[in-house]
Amino acid sequence: MINKDVKRIFIGIPAGDQIKSILPFIKSTINCKSSFIKWLLYENIHLTLSFIGDISNNAIPEFIQSIEHNITTAQFQLSISGTGVFPSSKSPKVLWLGLDKGIDELKLLHHQIGSSIQDFNNNYENNKFIPHISIARIKQTFRKIDVLPFLNSVYSPIDLEVNSISMYESKLFPEGVQYTIINTFPLTD
Repeated sequence: MINKDVKRIFIGIPAGDQIKSILPFIKSTINCKSSFIKWLLYENIHLTLSFIGDISNNAIPEFIQSIEHNITTAQFQLSISGTGVFPSSKSPKVLWLGLDKGIDELKLLHHQIGSSIQDFNNNYENNKFIPHISIARIKQTFRKIDVLPFLNSVYSPIDLEVNSISMYESKLFPEGVQYTIINTFPLTD
C-alpha cells in the first residue's frame, strides 16, 4: 500500500543525456538474454549523492530549505570513465560507470547533504559513499553473466558539468521505477 503522506526521496545528478551516446557500445559488451538484465532508461540515469528514503510531504519544504542552506559547493566538472560492478564480478548485481575527476567535490556534496538530512530522517544511514553511475541491474537468478567484456570496455572519458543537483521522488511500479525531479539546487559560480 502506497502512503500518500510521504515521498521516497533521493538527491542526485542527472547523467543520462551525457552518456546516451556510449550506451549502445556498453550494452553490446554484455552477452545475455534481455530478460536477464534490466538496463536503465537513459532519462533515469543519474549519479546518486544520497538516498534519503521516506520524507513526510509536510516536511519537504523545510527539507529543501535545509539543503539550500547547507550546500556551499561551487560548480565543478566530473569525468565519466571506466566501468564496474557491485558486489563482485563473480556475482554481479549492478553495472555502473565510474568517475575519475570531481570525486572530492562529490564527497563534499554528500557530506553537506548528510548534514541537511539528520533532522528529517531518523532512519538515515550515512553509508560509505562510492561515486558511480548505475546503468543496469542483473536479475538475482541470473548472476552468472560474464561481465569481463563490460569491465574491460574502453570509451573516451565524458565530461559532465555539474552546476546543480536535483531532489528526486522515486516511485516503484510493477513495470519499473519512475523518477521525478521535485527540486533543483543550483551550485555557486
